[in-house]
Amino acid sequence: MDFETIMTIGILVMVFLFGICIGSFLNVCIFRLPAGESLTKQNSHCMTCGAPIKWYDLIPVFSWLILRGKCRACGAKISGRYILVESMTGILFVLTFLRFDVISDGLIYPALLCLFIAGLIVIGFEDYDTQEMTVSVLMYLTLLAFFTRVITSVLPLRFTRGCDISLEDGIIGLFAVSVPLLFFGFVLTPLIYNFIDEDRKAVRRIRKRLKTEKLPVNEEQKLQKALETHAAAVKEKGMTFGFGMGDVMLMAAGGLMLGWKSAVVAAFIAIISGAVYAAVLKARADTDKPVRAFAFGPFLTAGLILSSFFGTQLMDLYIDFLTVPAIPAM
Repeated sequence: MDFETIMTIGILVMVFLFGICIGSFLNVCIFRLPAGESLTKQNSHCMTCGAPIKWYDLIPVFSWLILRGKCRACGAKISGRYILVESMTGILFVLTFLRFDVISDGLIYPALLCLFIAGLIVIGFEDYDTQEMTVSVLMYLTLLAFFTRVITSVLPLRFTRGCDISLEDGIIGLFAVSVPLLFFGFVLTPLIYNFIDEDRKAVRRIRKRLKTEKLPVNEEQKLQKALETHAAAVKEKGMTFGFGMGDVMLMAAGGLMLGWKSAVVAAFIAIISGAVYAAVLKARADTDKPVRAFAFGPFLTAGLILSSFFGTQLMDLYIDFLTVPAIPAM
């Protein structure tokens, strides 16, 4: 092996080790941020017995394997989520660096991309667990995307040669998916739901009858009582939105970081995979307790991570497929 190959292998090994360490910190963020707990003031401890975890049991991936997924103090099972997040972070970091010639192009852009993927992992698992996204992590992703676009535009090309996203692509990406999500989620979905929701339809129907028909007192009282029941159900449900502001902010940051092409591909992946997941949930749901909503963030984050690897290339292939070839001049 030549020196450059040895250097590349060494860098990838270091990237993996750094990635699993970052993954260990991401686990802390995933569990503590939604609960409003400090990331630094509280030491790691067993979630079952509360025993402090020694430093030698905090080695990412390896400690979980050595302990066979059990607490050293009480023997309680340790969630496989820990090793999943740690190993996934390390693998994604290595795959990201493999896309670039780090010897000649430098480490700046791959490192920034890895930090962005780390934030996506936190958001995805947070939303899956709580159906909420921490604002601080969304702001982190947005500021990191803004910083990346600025630094790749200002620094000489030799430092960011691997970045194929222009400033214009990033600005377009900022709005390419986030604005449609905003319109669909906060305008179109509430309008559609207002017409298909049974309680809302009942309220409109009863009010119309009370206003236009002269009814017997007994029947009017029954309708009035039914109106109050349906109105209370509508109030309890509240407004129904297709997407949350977290989804909108996430795709705005993703588009700014990865460009509009990757953002569109990520949205397509998320919609298809989310639709399949919704169909499975509906098929398995109890008829007495139908599933009304589920977290869409994990599908968006998965789409953004996948599209960070091949989104631009996939969109270019699609555009080339749609482009009508030029007719040669006679």
